[in-house]
Amino acid sequence: MIKLIYKTFMAGLVFLFLSLSVSAQKMNNTLYLMQNVPQSNQLNPAIQPECKVFVGFPALSSIYLNYSNSSFGYNDIITDGTGIRKDSLVVNINSFHDALQTTNFVSQQFELTLFALGIRAKDYFFTLDVIEKEDSRFSFDQEMVTFLKDGNYPFRGRTANWGGLGLDASYYHEVALGVSKKINDKWTVGIKGKMLFGIANMHMEDSDMSVFTSASGNEIVLNSEHHLRVSMPIDQVGLDSDGYVNDINMDGDAYNADFFANTDNKGFAVDLGMTYQMDDKTRLYASILDIGSINWKTDGHEFSQKGSFTWTGADWSQSGNSNDPNYREIEDVFEDLTDSIVDEFRVENRIGSYKVALPTKIYFGGTHDLNKRVNVGALSRTEIFNGKVQSSLTFSANARFFKNLSTTLSYSVVNNSYNNIGFGLATKLGPTQFYVVSDNVMAAIKPNTAHLANIRFGINFLFGCKDKTKKKDSCSFVDQVNNKKKPLYK
Repeated sequence: MIKLIYKTFMAGLVFLFLSLSVSAQKMNNTLYLMQNVPQSNQLNPAIQPECKVFVGFPALSSIYLNYSNSSFGYNDIITDGTGIRKDSLVVNINSFHDALQTTNFVSQQFELTLFALGIRAKDYFFTLDVIEKEDSRFSFDQEMVTFLKDGNYPFRGRTANWGGLGLDASYYHEVALGVSKKINDKWTVGIKGKMLFGIANMHMEDSDMSVFTSASGNEIVLNSEHHLRVSMPIDQVGLDSDGYVNDINMDGDAYNADFFANTDNKGFAVDLGMTYQMDDKTRLYASILDIGSINWKTDGHEFSQKGSFTWTGADWSQSGNSNDPNYREIEDVFEDLTDSIVDEFRVENRIGSYKVALPTKIYFGGTHDLNKRVNVGALSRTEIFNGKVQSSLTFSANARFFKNLSTTLSYSVVNNSYNNIGFGLATKLGPTQFYVVSDNVMAAIKPNTAHLANIRFGINFLFGCKDKTKKKDSCSFVDQVNNKKKPLYK
């Protein structure tokens, strides 16, 4: 059993390594309102970039990395020691526990845009994006940490509900073709279809754990149920005489060019978006992203486990005197105990395909022009995945003081964190645009307290751009006097 757990853990590490080697709550709120950056169209397919044509620099048009968690920072886990350890950093389980919510989430994402293209044709705007995407998430309940911290003594006579472990990780290719149309002076709508090609996946379908302790404390009942689906190259799943899993061998040679070029795990998703010009200064936005799923067909395995084990103690009485003819090594007693646990928590394996939905994101927001160069905006983001909902709210100020230089400053409330200051910069030299944006630059200044850390940057080539900061030519004083309909000053 220990060997099986180890190999399953190693499989997870291999998957994470693959995800990072292709590079290295996912947020893009600050970018959403930086609409002079063409990549804002990836967040709302109705947003039409200012330029007639944009081309993303191959593999450099957009590089995005994100890490977030729902409740704790590095300083909640690692703190300064006290007493004889005052010169050291120590793991503080109490601080970590106190920072947790009832259910806690940790997520990490990476995106690499290999190619991006946008073309305007009168009221239409067409886009094409080819993107590598990796998305991993883990969730756990606070009560599990409470039990591990305090032991079972406080739970005498009742059940400690550990809840379930959430584990989801995917790596896939995305080819997206989008079109938006300006219907009239007020409405613009957009749609984007995405062909998805899955490479690897781990998905915890069901998970539940609990520990009951009798009032006297002399009996403990462990209950566990898990259902994990995996689509990864596995060379062999070893089975015991009863048909239960006792070994997993990963196929290291399978992670080659053919593995990354796999197109058998197909999926499809749709993005929908709209913009509404309420008046000359106010504009509203809404979009729904990633309505779809991937059907995982290749190397599909389903590992299921359900069992209950009652522990009334271990008999160490024959391990005290090595001269006793009935003497037993402590290791043998412990092995008997683990074998008994293994017998109750056996893992079954089935081979087959399965389908996993993408995390769906919903955006609502708007901007208001203070003048021709500055606007303020607000944006809400809601993500729905596996029946769980996570939300964030962002306020921003967007300025373009010069024709080829724009900046954005934002503030976000996300993941029970209120110190997220974002910043964006886009500059253009000739047809070349460079941009960089983050929803929390404070993570670079104070990384030990950050719940959110992300960055997106890239290079675009822009052609046929309008200068939105340029004012209309003023009439001469004589013309203004002769034509009373024209304002004297602008």
